[in-house]
Order: sequence, then structure tokens, then C-alpha cells
Amino acid sequence: MRPKLLVPIALFVSGIALISLAVASGEADVSLFLIFPVFSGSSALFVLGTVLILLSFVAGFAFLALGQHELVVSSLPWADKTACRGEPETKTKYGGVVLIGPIPVAFGSDTKIAWAMLAVGIAVAITLLVLILFSL
Repeated sequence: MRPKLLVPIALFVSGIALISLAVASGEADVSLFLIFPVFSGSSALFVLGTVLILLSFVAGFAFLALGQHELVVSSLPWADKTACRGEPETKTKYGGVVLIGPIPVAFGSDTKIAWAMLAVGIAVAITLLVLILFSL
């Protein structure tokens, strides 16, 4: 994994942890709208967690844009190509998960990544359901 990708992941996990801490301490509330969890609060922990989650999206998109820029620059005819020097070419793998209510939908560039994303989606869905059940 590239070190640049750890920044948005760390921001997102930190934001989730702060919001969970705010809910656990009673400074924030969790409710359901249809099947979607809704978090609300005005404490410093909740606001900081929300800001960290938003910053993780901004950082993630910024690093994606920088990666695309590096890809375009390396494909220029006058750019130094690593494949010409006999170095192995690396293949990028990707994956993701979308929660539709409590149901995770996983996708990936290969089956190993897709299964890993499904495991992450199930873990997040179970965590949200536990938070909702214990907050009632």
C-alpha cells in the first residue's frame, strides 16, 4: 500500500472513532431514518470527528488527482519509463464498498480485493447496527 493512502484512511478512522466516542459518552445521538443511521450532536468530539471525516474525503480525492497527474506525466513520450530499464511494472488494484442501508455491496479489480471489501462492509454494518441498538 502506498504511504499516501494511509493519510485519508487514518483521518477517516479517527473521525469514526471520535463520533463513536461522542455517541458512547452521550454527547451525540444516533437515530434511524427509514433504514439509514443518522448521527447528530454538537459536542466538540462530534464536530471534530465530522471535520476529520470530511478532510479524509478531501485528502483522498487530492491524492487520487495527484496519482492521475503522475500517471499522465509518466506516459509522455519524453518521460523516463521504468519498463524500458527492465524493472517490473506494477499493476494497481482497487476496490470499494457501498452500504445501501445495512447491506454492503463490494467491488474490486480482482476477487481477493472484492472479498476484503465485503469483509470491511460487513464489519462496518455490524458496528453501525450495534451502535444503533445500544443507543436506544
